[in-house]
Amino acid sequence: MDKSAQNPFVREIIRLAGTLLVITLIVAGCLGAVDAITADKIESLALEKIQRAMNEVIPGGSFEQVEFSDDSGLIQAVYTATVSGEYAGMCFEVSPNGFGGAIGLIVGVSPENTVLGVQVVSSTETSGLGSRASEPEWREQFVGKTGPLTVQKNVASGENDILAISGATITSKAVTSGVQAALDYAAAHQPEVSK
Repeated sequence: MDKSAQNPFVREIIRLAGTLLVITLIVAGCLGAVDAITADKIESLALEKIQRAMNEVIPGGSFEQVEFSDDSGLIQAVYTATVSGEYAGMCFEVSPNGFGGAIGLIVGVSPENTVLGVQVVSSTETSGLGSRASEPEWREQFVGKTGPLTVQKNVASGENDILAISGATITSKAVTSGVQAALDYAAAHQPEVSK
């Protein structure tokens, strides 16, 4: 192929690449602007969702975030709860990894170290399978448990057994590990935060 035939082809490629570059820069600028505008609102909505979830597990509570250290890597935040000025337990933001990624949970633990409730605040689990961890009927089986929790596939006959979601054992084990991390932390630190 001679050079005269190649030059128009090369020029056309450069023109198209330049056009695509300009379009890409404009779109990236627009996406950056939208992100800057919505980032605060998204964060605010996430905090509201966490607050609502904590009020679900400890109704009427006032929550104060406390400093913590966690060897499990599952606990994201720890809050003490008071109701009418009295210590009412702890709430935990935990984030175990399920089948589809991290599952954001709020776990309430009583001063007696029993589970008060579990709320799912974020999840990318499979619809119809792992997403069933959000269903109240499944989450309610944690209430009153003290641990150590174990996941059972067919029958939950033991005092601290959790019946797995059919077809979503990974999700069931992830949520259970998050709840167990909250129970373990509360058992180790309840007296120091209740003062």
